[in-house]
Amino acid sequence: MEQISCLNFCDIMNYLNQEEETIEAIIKNTAKKAGFEHVERIYIGSYFCAQYFLHMDNILFDDIVTQAKNMKIQVTLVIPVIPQKDLNTVLQKIQGYSEYFEDCLDEITVNDYGMLAYIHENYDVRLNMGRLFMKDYRDPRYPAYFKTVLKPKIFTKYLIRLIEQYQIDGMEFDLTHVSINFENKPKGILIGVHTPFCYMTVGQICEYASINKQIEKKFRPNQPCAKECQETIIRYDMQDGREWIRVGRAIYFDNKECEIEGISRYRAIYFPVEWEGFINEDISSTK
Repeated sequence: MEQISCLNFCDIMNYLNQEEETIEAIIKNTAKKAGFEHVERIYIGSYFCAQYFLHMDNILFDDIVTQAKNMKIQVTLVIPVIPQKDLNTVLQKIQGYSEYFEDCLDEITVNDYGMLAYIHENYDVRLNMGRLFMKDYRDPRYPAYFKTVLKPKIFTKYLIRLIEQYQIDGMEFDLTHVSINFENKPKGILIGVHTPFCYMTVGQICEYASINKQIEKKFRPNQPCAKECQETIIRYDMQDGREWIRVGRAIYFDNKECEIEGISRYRAIYFPVEWEGFINEDISSTK
């Protein structure tokens, strides 16, 4: 099976500012930890947080895209679900990135139908359906679901119409089960698989963003923040032999044993959140 090696810097990109290494060194060291001989694509942006996407460091964004171009690596921009109050600002931010679209940034991943239609109508780039489109059960604490071979339920006739209407090129999945069979995937669609962590759930309320707020202003959905999530990760001890972590608003569990079936080629999208430089003494542990 052919594996296309990719790195996912989404939701943790700002952490790179804290490293003394160059962007090139970070890419090479992360690829080495992932077991990749080379990297073909980097994902930047956010899957889960509009506030993170809105406040991405444009200088760092430019540095990563420039270095990726120098290293002959393609780049995918990832856009999360955007609340209505932030929509116009996000669309302006996307427009600001459009100068890169004819260069190495040749692809956008979206996570809701409204943005799917907007990008298709306004930009000439490859288009992916992100992991939030995939609604399959995802919780290893329920073995009746987890210890089965998943055949993604999104593979329907309705999906075929969507692909034709919006000219979708790829779809992204998480390692939600012990095995996933993609034999029913639509023709021409390139599958991307996130590894080694599967996101289990994501909410609209960020507990990190509430840390410095007065009690009556805590736990409000989609509120502006100071990106407190970039300074720490919450780890959960579930006593099941797995790593459970919270990065921003999303909770993940590791699943390194999942088998991929039914396809001969796919993207492995590695999330380097377990990188030694990222998980450090600032982590909180919950038992």
